[in-house]
Amino acid sequence: MSGNSVPPPPPAGYYDDGTGQQRYWDGQRWAETRVAPPTRVPPAAAAMSGPSYDRPPAPVEPQAAPSEQLQGGAKPRSAALGTWASVLGITGTVFAFIPTVSGFGITLGVVALVLGIIGLARKGTRSLAGTILGGVALLFGIVFASAYGVVLSGSSSPVAAPVGLASSAPSETVPAKESQATSSRVTPTKPPAPKGTAEQLQALLAAKSYLADGQGFSQAGLLQQLTSQYGNGFAQADAQWAIDNSGADWNAQALVAAKGYLSDGQGFSQAGLIAQLTSTSGNGFTQDQAQYGVDNAGADWNAQAVEAAKAYIATGMGFSRQSLIDQLTSAYGSQFTEPQAEYAASQVGLN
Repeated sequence: MSGNSVPPPPPAGYYDDGTGQQRYWDGQRWAETRVAPPTRVPPAAAAMSGPSYDRPPAPVEPQAAPSEQLQGGAKPRSAALGTWASVLGITGTVFAFIPTVSGFGITLGVVALVLGIIGLARKGTRSLAGTILGGVALLFGIVFASAYGVVLSGSSSPVAAPVGLASSAPSETVPAKESQATSSRVTPTKPPAPKGTAEQLQALLAAKSYLADGQGFSQAGLLQQLTSQYGNGFAQADAQWAIDNSGADWNAQALVAAKGYLSDGQGFSQAGLIAQLTSTSGNGFTQDQAQYGVDNAGADWNAQAVEAAKAYIATGMGFSRQSLIDQLTSAYGSQFTEPQAEYAASQVGLN
């Protein structure tokens, strides 16, 4: 070897680059990687162990990117939103059924609904269930709060003061004018009982008894009953006095009589019932009173025609369909209309 030969470069490793830091030498050139200077080995230990080179630091495990860490933490938070939405939705639904706290149930429903929507936006688990439960709580809260409000407003009434409090309240002096006005508004008492002779009073008792027995008396019929020798035999004047003081409602009496005829099974037409109520041999009502009774009796004239047809068939005289219809529509018979008579004939089997 000549004196000008160049020594070989050192092997690859970390060396001091003159700045006090370790820099990696790949055997040919310096790399950009620098590390803090390693702990120096005492010279005695270095002499015993022989020549050595500083080893590069252990590789560092790569860390997750910040964005990945945020995504990993978002899922638990989204799941927590769904859980809270579910819990608040259930609680709000329960409160909605309680009258005094149904408004609080509405509030919980709104909060649960908002949390559930946020959870859905973040794709969290259980958020859909929380959203639904929040909506249910909100809906039930509104419905039941409205219902309770209607019930309370309808049932509200003035509350009477306790007796003890009312008696202990200071009395107010009522002005004289006010006192006179109050006395003028006093509910009038019932009129005094009519004053008549003993005979008239007895006739009055009889008249009221007839009017109350449910047969239905007209004024003329009641007068006849009170004066008849087969009835009560009162004098005409006493009987008339009793009728005038009986307080009878003749329209109501006509209605009672009409219902009695319709229920006895004979079968009355509208015209036949009016004739019976106004006849002097029947009840003796006026035309207007009889018409009132018929109009308000609630009669089914087809059904009445069937009753009359059955009564004719039961006589055993033998009726054809046409002869039965003639009898039912005759002015001297039952006086039903043609359609009513035809309906009745069909119902009794004469087709």
